[in-house]
Amino acid sequence: MKKVIAMLLAVVMLFALCACGSTNSDSKNEASSGNKVVKIGVFEPTSGQNAAGGKKEILGIEYAHSLYPTIEINGETYDIELVYADNGSTAEKAPSAAQLLISNGVSVVIGTYGSGCAIAAGDLFASAKLPAIGTSCTNPQVTLGNDYYFRIAYIDPFQGAVMANYALKNGCKNCVVIVEAGDDYSAGFGNYFSEAMIAAGAQCSTITFQTGETDFSTIMATIKSAGYDGIFAPVSIETAAMIISQARDSGVTCPIMAGDTWDDISIAQRTGDKATDIYFSAFFDAADESNTEGKAFVEGFKKWVAEDKTRIENNGGTADVISSVTPCGYDAYMAAVNAIEKAGSTEGAAIRDALAALEVKGLVTGDLKFDENGDAIKTYAVIKTIKDGDIVYYSTYNG
Repeated sequence: MKKVIAMLLAVVMLFALCACGSTNSDSKNEASSGNKVVKIGVFEPTSGQNAAGGKKEILGIEYAHSLYPTIEINGETYDIELVYADNGSTAEKAPSAAQLLISNGVSVVIGTYGSGCAIAAGDLFASAKLPAIGTSCTNPQVTLGNDYYFRIAYIDPFQGAVMANYALKNGCKNCVVIVEAGDDYSAGFGNYFSEAMIAAGAQCSTITFQTGETDFSTIMATIKSAGYDGIFAPVSIETAAMIISQARDSGVTCPIMAGDTWDDISIAQRTGDKATDIYFSAFFDAADESNTEGKAFVEGFKKWVAEDKTRIENNGGTADVISSVTPCGYDAYMAAVNAIEKAGSTEGAAIRDALAALEVKGLVTGDLKFDENGDAIKTYAVIKTIKDGDIVYYSTYNG
């Protein structure tokens, strides 16, 4: 009986490994091209509430990969293979996605959209000595105390100060922050905005809602009766559209502000003419003609997306709009490639050391250099708005 049970367990384990796409192949095995292979993990949400953002970051990664599919390591050419793991947009699912990448023998990880998932996986990557390059995960806890996590985007204390500066300059002195309970990004970003407002002498209150909540009528009634002159809502793409629509339906007319997650065309599409007085910070402005690398990226990316139906769908149903998280994915891939070349190795520890000392000029989101925490050194942010159904540039912040 024990032998039968053991055989059944072995079959189940084999099936599970096949189902999740796990492999035991060495990253130095030869590809069909005859080249050796180095694997880069893509740790992004393709399901759950952050799937739309995750897919846009993956497009940036894949576009970079289409331009730079190989890499030279100590005089040998390696093919770069992308290995995907869906973290499901939740901190509960993120660890299993991280383990999948670790078991697949990737040399470096890119991602993710959503700070909670990055924080949940961070210790696993560090324990495996596997460097990770965050894309738009902006909570400071992602990299703090973790020598193996780096980040392309600016962080929430900076982003919070940017939006508080905007609010104060535009007459908002009594704001309310709407945050998702238990979400690291939402709660953290909201707190930094609130701290910056209060430090400047303004008033700022906080209202929380539960994950999955869709009826914000009670919250809007409270906001309207309290007479707040500004709303700050660092929430997901899905929730953003509901907050905008329900605020305007309830007669709340004050400016609604947010951060990087709102740079997504689907929000404008779903809210229509209700999207008035909307302002949010972003990493990149596709219309900036002064950014030479950015201009080339915009032209090439739009053409590349237009060539494939699935790419168009993952880009929000259009090839003409670029979310600012997409170049974050592109730049994270380029940082990985540069670090691998500098390390002259496919070993995680060597790549980690190369990342810590990395300096890359002329990436899409600007020159790249990491500070002692692994955060990109940034002093520049774009503020965007929604106008006539489009996301457009509003102003620039230079700290």
